[in-house]
Amino acid sequence: MMDTQIFKLKLSVNATSLYILLTELAEFGVRPTMEEISARFAADGEGTEAAIRDLLVCGVIYENAPGGDAPVSFHPNPASLWHTAPGPGNP
Repeated sequence: MMDTQIFKLKLSVNATSLYILLTELAEFGVRPTMEEISARFAADGEGTEAAIRDLLVCGVIYENAPGGDAPVSFHPNPASLWHTAPGPGNP
């Protein structure tokens, strides 16, 4: 289930939208690989990658790289693990 705390992080529209998509995929039991994300997310490849980086930096999602032939997937973390990204005004 989507945690509304995502809006307090003041991430980009793409990053926030991607988080919402990832929570929906998880609820429906769909493994959130790049292929699944790209098929459903409106941003271009560069925009999607930037959104993933933003979410990873803030601890909103984690990357699962099972190895072998299985593709990397991205999964939401609980809000208790989230933090703001370092930058101007955020040490």
